[in-house]
Amino acid sequence: MKIAIIGLGSIGQRHAATTARLQQEGRITTVRAFDISPERRRQTHAKYPAIDVRDDLGAAVADADAVFICTPTSKHLSVMEEISRSRRYHLFIEKPLAHTLDGCDDFLFAQQRAGKITAVGYLLRFHPVVRAFRSLVSQGTVGRPLSVRVESGFFLPQWHPWEDYRDFYMSWKTGGGGALLDTSHEINYMHWIFGPIVEIKGYFDHVSDLEITSDDLTVAVCRFNAGFYGQIQLDLLQFEECRTCKVIGTEGVATADLIKNTVTWQRRGDSAWKSESFTVDYDAIYYDEVKEFLDVCRNGGTLTSPAADARMTLDVIEGIRRSHALGVAVRLPLY
Repeated sequence: MKIAIIGLGSIGQRHAATTARLQQEGRITTVRAFDISPERRRQTHAKYPAIDVRDDLGAAVADADAVFICTPTSKHLSVMEEISRSRRYHLFIEKPLAHTLDGCDDFLFAQQRAGKITAVGYLLRFHPVVRAFRSLVSQGTVGRPLSVRVESGFFLPQWHPWEDYRDFYMSWKTGGGGALLDTSHEINYMHWIFGPIVEIKGYFDHVSDLEITSDDLTVAVCRFNAGFYGQIQLDLLQFEECRTCKVIGTEGVATADLIKNTVTWQRRGDSAWKSESFTVDYDAIYYDEVKEFLDVCRNGGTLTSPAADARMTLDVIEGIRRSHALGVAVRLPLY
């Protein structure tokens, strides 16, 4: 297979490293790359000499089988539409699918009609803690879920310490950054584990002294199709990073902690908590994610993180936006 990577920021570099490894293993024949920044192109060429870095978008994707979209979120749809004018490609889109619902359904329908695979990089679906937690819930260890709470919090200036956070696209509303869009992993794996969200009431805003134009706090309450309720907090404010999911069920309680890399649970009638710890290798997670995408492109099969699920996540995001603007609970899906 021939691969093209569009966008060579931090996540583009991640995929450059992964695809370079897959190329060495003989799973990919060619890797090309493009970024609008000459400096990023130069750095990528120096670091990964086997990657053919081009200074033109069309030349990078010319005969590719699959394209990785690693641009800022607000550019996803425009880049995908531009490269699809001549022909369609299998696409791996970094999360989220886009910064708005506008145009997404038409584009995904065209991809489907062309028989092309479209994956979205919600990599926490490949995280061993999230997978173990999902298995625990699906096996009925805590019984029927009654309430779920997810939280993701970190301090934005500490996320990319090698650059000024004000220059990072996460700080820009126009770049598609902010807590709601860029930490939507939690929303995505919530409906992967617990099923569709059918109603949402939420708020998102810039509440801190950070010099950003994007939101730094999202809080929301949701109702799942199965009838139970969930709480969501996403923020760019916490000095000590926090990333957890807790479920209260009819037979017990369980918590996934993605900072401590543990799953803990207690069943009704048991006095002791049980716990399982995991070794987490993010290079391996990215490798598994990309390898699965390429395998499905070649041989067919089921994606762990398909575009249809990412579309549901974007539906929840837009629901929170409308709820904040109107001051009401919003029914999902949106039409």
